[in-house]
Amino acid sequence: MLGKRIREIRKNKNINLTEMAEKIDLSPSYLSQIERGIINPSLAALRKIAKVLQVPIYEFLKDDEEKGILIEKDKRIKLELPDSDIIYEFLTPTRLRNGIPNLEVIYMKLNPHSWSSENESVHSADEFIFVIGGEIEVCLGDAEYHLSEGDSLYIMKDNVHRLYNLFKLPQNGQ
Repeated sequence: MLGKRIREIRKNKNINLTEMAEKIDLSPSYLSQIERGIINPSLAALRKIAKVLQVPIYEFLKDDEEKGILIEKDKRIKLELPDSDIIYEFLTPTRLRNGIPNLEVIYMKLNPHSWSSENESVHSADEFIFVIGGEIEVCLGDAEYHLSEGDSLYIMKDNVHRLYNLFKLPQNGQ
């Protein structure tokens, strides 16, 4: 896995084995053996390789990135807040191997004439709101957005916001 990842990064940067070997004073055959998983590099060699490829060492230790993550309906992470009738269901992962996801999509049902939370929320990931039915008001910093069924709003990370259900019926949104 380590060697495979080194080869993948090297090729993505259009560096051939000979070039890399010359830059770090190691033989091309030694590097080839590392990339094929025949031998494991020393920490010193790994540091040199990382420097030439301009990546941190941990980049070589990552598992293959998943191309997709399935979240089955009955296995979603659910969050029920105290003193609230709202249940949040996370449609995107809450954590990834490399940290926080870039986008957060949450399914929620807002009760009639209610707020999504007592206070404004802020997230460390971008957030996507899609109104499945009804209408909601989104307070995003100083701006207010009125969303109707089928409308969507993309909120950049680290922006305070909260939602309000304008109707007498519960509203569903993502």
